[in-house]
Amino acid sequence: MELIEIITIGLPFCAFKILSGLLWGQHWLTALGFIDFSINVINLIFHIFTKKRLMDACLLSLFVRKFKRPTLERKTMWQDFGNSLDVFLSFSIVAIMIGGQFLKLLPSDHMTIWNLAVILNVFGAGYGRVMNSIVNLRH
Repeated sequence: MELIEIITIGLPFCAFKILSGLLWGQHWLTALGFIDFSINVINLIFHIFTKKRLMDACLLSLFVRKFKRPTLERKTMWQDFGNSLDVFLSFSIVAIMIGGQFLKLLPSDHMTIWNLAVILNVFGAGYGRVMNSIVNLRH
């Protein structure tokens, strides 16, 4: 499941940040996207060989956990909070890009990447929902 999450959530979120940051001239957003892309590629490679991630899913998750320094039993809750902030940011970017009609301003190669990211992300949401339902049925 983690491998699917990296491919369908982590990498698409990176694309949303990078492409919108480039379009809007927001270097901090582009940089955040590239940092998260590096994290996701490292996690992808590490997961292929070890079946687990090397580090948190994104910079916001790493930052929140390092800043808060939670106890071991609360670590996953703070990682989840950081991941939730990243989801909120990424979905806000998508909403602004669509609602503000910015998609038509993307160069065609960027639009191809954007569309692939959306397709992967939608697939990942559906896959995750089905897998959670299967787990719930087993209990």
